[in-house]
This record gives sequence, C-alpha cells and structure tokens, in this order.
Amino acid sequence: MSKYQIEYLSTKNNLKTVTVNGFLLHSKYDPIQESKRIIEKEFEPNFVYVLFGYGLGYLAEVLSKKIKDPSKLIIIDPIYSLLPESESGLNVISQLEMSEMESSIELALEEFNKKVKIICSPNYDKILPKEFAEVLRIVKDKQNLNIVNENTVRTYADSWQENYIHNLLNVYCNDTLSKLQKRYSCPVIIASGGPSLTKQMPMLKKMQNHVIIIAAGSTINSLLNNEIEPDYIVTVDGSIANYNHFKEIKNIKSKLIYAATSYYRIQEDFKNDKYAFVNYWDVSCKKHIERIFSIELPLLAGGGSVAHFAFSIATYISSGPIAMIGQDLAYTDNKSHEESNKYYREIDKEFSNERELFEVTGYNGEKVLTDYVFLSMKKSFEALNKYSHHEAAIYDCTEGGAEIKGMDQLTFDAFFEKYVDGQSEVIKEIENNQVNIDYSNFIKIMEDHINSYNDLIEKLKSALKILNQNKSNVSFETKTLNKLNKIDEILNLKFEQISLSYITEPITLDVLRNYEPPLKESPRDTYKRVYNQNKELYSRLLEAIEKTKSYTLDVIEKANQL
Repeated sequence: MSKYQIEYLSTKNNLKTVTVNGFLLHSKYDPIQESKRIIEKEFEPNFVYVLFGYGLGYLAEVLSKKIKDPSKLIIIDPIYSLLPESESGLNVISQLEMSEMESSIELALEEFNKKVKIICSPNYDKILPKEFAEVLRIVKDKQNLNIVNENTVRTYADSWQENYIHNLLNVYCNDTLSKLQKRYSCPVIIASGGPSLTKQMPMLKKMQNHVIIIAAGSTINSLLNNEIEPDYIVTVDGSIANYNHFKEIKNIKSKLIYAATSYYRIQEDFKNDKYAFVNYWDVSCKKHIERIFSIELPLLAGGGSVAHFAFSIATYISSGPIAMIGQDLAYTDNKSHEESNKYYREIDKEFSNERELFEVTGYNGEKVLTDYVFLSMKKSFEALNKYSHHEAAIYDCTEGGAEIKGMDQLTFDAFFEKYVDGQSEVIKEIENNQVNIDYSNFIKIMEDHINSYNDLIEKLKSALKILNQNKSNVSFETKTLNKLNKIDEILNLKFEQISLSYITEPITLDVLRNYEPPLKESPRDTYKRVYNQNKELYSRLLEAIEKTKSYTLDVIEKANQL
C-alpha cells in the first residue's frame, strides 16, 4: 500500500486539483489565479528558479512563462510519477532516490552560482519535509561549490594563460603522456598529502620497488622526507607557490607528468623525462596544440586538485589495481596535511570559523570536519570513480578522513597482501628517443601568433572607436552595427587561430551575467546597457590579448637562447 493517499477534486471553476495525504496541492477555487498570486510575489528577473513540487502544473506553467529561458527553471517533484494527471512538456526531476536526485540537481545548477531562488509549492514541505530539507541542502552545497570553482577560475585566469603560452615550448620539446598509455600492468599507488599519509609511509616504503608510485603535487616532499622516491610526480597548479615545492628537489629519478597550465618554471628546471597532458575541459587547447605542432595531447578528467588528475593518470598508464592513500578530504585529527608537508597546520577554532567547517561521514562511519573545497574534491573523486571504467579494482586505502561514496575501501596492508608481489620488481624504465629539436620552426609559429595578436589589437581598438562615435544616445546607428558586425566576424576568425580560453573565461562570465535586462527597461537604458556591455567586452579582450602577446614574446626570446 502506497504511503501517499491521492484524491482528485474538481474546483469551483471546473478545473482539477488534488490532495496528497489530506493536503491540497492547489486551490479548490481557482488554481490558476492562486499560482499567479504566488509568482507575482516571488518572481524577480534574472534569477534561476528551483521549484519544489509540480503537482498538476499550474504554478510551473505560470513561472515558465515569466522566465522564458527553460534552463533557468528547475522543477523537482519526488511524487511526480504518482500523479498521472500531471503530464507536462516541462522537464521535471522526479527520482525518489535522493542520490540520483542530487546528481540531477547538481547537473542542472552547474553553471549557476548566484541568484538562485527556491519556491516551494503549497504544502509540499508538509508532505515531503525530509526531501525538501535535502533539496535545500543540495542547492546550497552546489552554489557554494560553484563559487569555489568560479573563484579558482578568476584567481588563476592570467597565470593559466601565461603558463600555457610558456608550456607550449615545453610541449614542443618533451614527450606527451600518450607515451605511457597502458604501459604498466602492475599496482599503482596514488600518494596525496592528507594527515593519514603518515601511517602509510612504512608500508609504502616496503612496496616501492614492486609498484608504481604517483606523488600528487606537493606530496613529493613528504615522500622524499621518508626516503621514498616516487616514479612519477604530477603537477597541475599554476601558482608560483607550487614552484616552491619543487625548486629544491635535486638528484632524483622521478619523472614529471604535467598539465599545460602547470607553473612553467617547474617544467623548465626539471631535468628528468617529462610528459604533458591537458585537462578534459580544455579541448580548445588540445586542438590548438595539434594544429600548430601536430602533437596530440591526451585529455584527462580532473577536478579541483592535483590528486584528481593523479587518479586519472593512474587509470591511464596502468591496467593494474589502484590504491589511494593520504586522500583525507577532511581535517583528520585537526590537521590540514601530513606533518612534513609545507602546507601543514593544526586546526584551531579560529580556522574552523573562518573556513566555516562542517561535518560529513568519515571513512569509518564517524563524523569528520571538512569544508567546501574538500567537499568539492570529494564529489569529483566520486564522479571520477563512477565513470572511470578501469580494468582493475580501485581502492581508497586512506584509512581516515571523509568517506568517498562508491569507492571500495581496503586497508593498505590488505592491499599489499592481495595485489603486491614482493618477490619481483617492476620494470619502470621507459625508452627515451632523443630527437633534434627545430627551434626555428617553433619561433616561426610563435611569430605568426604575434601577428594574429597585433591584428586583434588593431580591430579591438577600432571597435572601441566606432562605439564612441555612435551619435545617438538611445540606439545604435545602422552604420555602427554594420562596422561592428564586420569586426566581430574577423575577431571570431582570428580567435580560432590562437588560444585565449583561460584568460578570457572571466570576461565571458561577466559580460554574459552582468548585463541581463531588468523586468522593465526604457529604450535609453537598453542602449546604455548594451553599449556598456560591448565596451567592457572589447576593452577587456584588448587587455587580455596584450598580456598574452607579452607572454609570447617572452617565449620567443627564450627559444632564441636555446
């Protein structure tokens, strides 16, 4: 017997309404007018709306007509399938399983981190109180995670662009990660720098000749301090702080695997073999490198930390079982990192309040402290693990920190006993075919880029001049629009020849988001808004291209000295 008692009724104006467990979902008198009153009170332009409760669709239909953009209306109704008279052309998230619903909500909110408004349909919070509370949590968490991701993009946009341009020379001179694809069949250990890494060091040292060890970024120093030399070090961080972890490392046999946005001086100073890849989302950069160098870089899925890419690299280079250690994703024992890590600090009340720490389920079912940065990383690991399709087993052997849902757990000792052959050593050497590097060809390609930058700079300056010469203050003159359209066509063509995706992403975010029209707008205000939108776009693109040009000139000078 269903726990939901559903009864359909006729309204006073011959429409339908429905009760669920005795609660009316719509007015008995006029559901349409009721819906209009609710939306009139709740509606604000340029928001994303999460509507909890579809019912028979009256509220959703009124709201959808006000919003117009379907992507900005997310409808959630766990009992939608139980209401056969609620058919609609609108998309409704209706999974009864909360984990599935969470994934659907997160996907729908992927691009939105601000101006999200939740509307609860009448009595849905009484019929589904736990589900409504869970939806509120999911939306809040997703907004916070989106803010973390956007802040990262804004913080690193310039440095990512600079690193990418400098790393073009490194990519041109070094191997790509493709050389290591399924090179191994042995177990792989991914070592990250969480507090729990300390207790795994003795076993890791014992097995280091019998497995492939991948160090996630700064974890290299913790391993070296314990006389463990990893086979590969992964670096993706584009900040100079990342360079500080590497600049004193000398006389090791480890090889480097780096993202195209990793701080370029790490690659320049690293003496051993180096292998490049690009982030799964950076398709434009992959295409750019392939077009100018005929070099194909593998695309690897990642997340907010180097450890995510280390995970993908492990599945890429080996068909053997994988163990993750030191991946706490929480402040285990009130510690931020393994104690020899340069980022190590103890967590006090001030830090906890400042970072707004909260509790999640831990590795052993206990409650552990985490924050939204770690939560974002945890969710990325869960997604990577879910879609990895790796040939062998993948285990979280951290034995501490936050639980990574969906990933099998195993003690590190048990992993050793089950998978590691302590009697035979893994053959780790990769043949390195030395080739003569034609630096003159690289320089010519970069000089062609300089010519493209110069053309773009000229066109953007012309566009700003044309904007300023528009005589009307209420509309764009036809000749102004024609001239700007021609320039835009040239800009689009030139942008396909170079790569500016990193430095222009914050510009795109701002230009699309900050100039949405208000509910009511005069022709003069419309003109002013669009004028300012175009002016900001052209001005900031001009600044971005001039910066990228300077980075490219630096690389040309560097290549001339080789």
